[in-house]
Amino acid sequence: MNLFTRLVATTTAFILLGMSLSADEAEWARHIQELKTQLNVQADLLQKLTRTAAPASTDTSIGGYGEMSYTRYLTKDDRTQADLKRFVLFLGHRFNEQISFNSELEWEHAIVSQSDQGESEIEQAFLTYQISSGLALKTGLFLIPFGFINPSHEPPTFYGVERNEIETRIIPSTWREGGLELSGTTETGFIWNVGITTGFDLAKFDDASAPLKASHQELQFAKARDLSYYGALAYKESGFTLGSALFMGNAFHGNADFKADSTNPDFSGITGHITLWDIHTRWQKNGWDFQALYANGTISDTDAIDAVLKTYNLANPTSSRPYVPSEFYGWLVQGAYTLWQEGDMSLTPFARFETYNTQARLPNGFTSDLENADHVLTVGMSFKPRYDVVFKADYQKFNDNPDTNRWALGMGYMF
Repeated sequence: MNLFTRLVATTTAFILLGMSLSADEAEWARHIQELKTQLNVQADLLQKLTRTAAPASTDTSIGGYGEMSYTRYLTKDDRTQADLKRFVLFLGHRFNEQISFNSELEWEHAIVSQSDQGESEIEQAFLTYQISSGLALKTGLFLIPFGFINPSHEPPTFYGVERNEIETRIIPSTWREGGLELSGTTETGFIWNVGITTGFDLAKFDDASAPLKASHQELQFAKARDLSYYGALAYKESGFTLGSALFMGNAFHGNADFKADSTNPDFSGITGHITLWDIHTRWQKNGWDFQALYANGTISDTDAIDAVLKTYNLANPTSSRPYVPSEFYGWLVQGAYTLWQEGDMSLTPFARFETYNTQARLPNGFTSDLENADHVLTVGMSFKPRYDVVFKADYQKFNDNPDTNRWALGMGYMF
């Protein structure tokens, strides 16, 4: 007989005994006392079982997201491809009311091996200590709160098959660092974050079309002589968001890469201070969804940096490196409207216009590549059979680099 059956049987016996008026009064009192004692023992046992067994099923949680795409280029159709872009699992655990752990494990491009282009990575792994209802301390590997997509990049949360150009070329995606963050919320709708973390390593700069993409270190033996600092502030109220963020730090770490391998360029005595900031806003109401974002980055000492790179490239023509820009920027405006909705299903067309220049300014004597600046128009739609599953289609026109014009299909999910 299980515990709950015993409780029911005992309670029923208690009631029947109370209804038995023919029992001797003394005998009746003795039975009542025995039943009370048995009920108390079983209640204590049930409470112990609840404390030790029940939390195990609720304290640990799993989740995830994924996306797949088909992209066809209009003028260079040999570039057409299909890709399982991402498969991601979340794993979290709450130790008590104050301490929790969250992680994100990601596989990209379906296959990970020495001869394939796939990647396997831990995108997040951090502990949070809830100091009070509106104040928290975070430590570990976590996403930097910049723009829209970096903090929230699951496919059903953004428009378009691909993440937008500004939040991949100017703001790295997905950008995470290791360190400490203090965050808070107020009753008036403000959300703030301040942190000290690892930063960029400009000695790894290898792509002029996305200046910080290869330079963020993802906490893999990250150079950490020079730490970075950031702050973010946002206001959210009734479908309206206005936010901004600032990240800054030196990026050569005492010339650590050259000291580890003298075949690398020698950046001794160069600081390479990086400053990246953004401002963004969003308004959502009655099926309408409007977004705007501007992001700007600057790098100091590029005269000295690019002089070193020029000397290095002349001496190593087969392994030449791109030149580092003094400034890069981009902005976008986007509008969407939920044309049809029934229950959890919805159909939402959208349009987005972006401008970016990843070599907006170079030192005197260096020339930017025209392929690193463009004006992009994207139109498409998202169909959601429910809020956490999406099917997408879009067309992108690159005004300055028409060979990149393409249309794409995609699907994604999160749970």
